[in-house]
Amino acid sequence: MASGDQLNRIKKILEDHVGKEDQISSGDIGREIGIHEDATHVQVRSLIRDAIEEFSLPVGGSSRGYYLIKDEDELKKYIDSIDKRMEKMQERKELIEQAFEDYY
Repeated sequence: MASGDQLNRIKKILEDHVGKEDQISSGDIGREIGIHEDATHVQVRSLIRDAIEEFSLPVGGSSRGYYLIKDEDELKKYIDSIDKRMEKMQERKELIEQAFEDYY
């Protein structure tokens, strides 16, 4: 369970990283709040999601890290990126379903 202190610290960290050009990795966030874990950073990523939800933070993310979305243009680009990933996931899902049917 996340402590309020951890979530507040994550909020402050994210507020110090505004714009995609100023991303911070989950590993760096973890180190700043005193959590040291393996390369997947599962616990820290979960806490980041909790902080985003708790404080309604407009946070974007990529494979390089997290950042506070700075303006509507950046929001649009991030939403477009999510939409493209969703399309690719749908294509993959359909491919796997078809391959399963063909195989069996």
